[in-house]
Amino acid sequence: LVRLLDRLEEEIRADRVSSESRVWLAQCGLTVEQLARQVEPEYTPARKVHFYHCDHRGLPLALISTEGATAWCAEYDEWGNLLNEENPHHLHQPYRLPGQQYDE
Repeated sequence: LVRLLDRLEEEIRADRVSSESRVWLAQCGLTVEQLARQVEPEYTPARKVHFYHCDHRGLPLALISTEGATAWCAEYDEWGNLLNEENPHHLHQPYRLPGQQYDE
């Protein structure tokens, strides 16, 4: 049943409901229009562009917004270990030295 409903939701979103799905809905006493009103709009997160400001080793020091504001910044020791981080917007910035990513 879950697969059937998932497929039906995909068909409704694509505005290509098959005749098989229409028959199944009719057997349930429903129309495509009734079900389409129940389908929630897909969530698409707002995207923002940030520019990396890195040191001579490629270690990210700051993320700068398109408006020129510092959205994230960090300080590291000479080995690339994080000493201090300011992240008021709770941005996910996993990059460290080239080829490295921070994981929890």
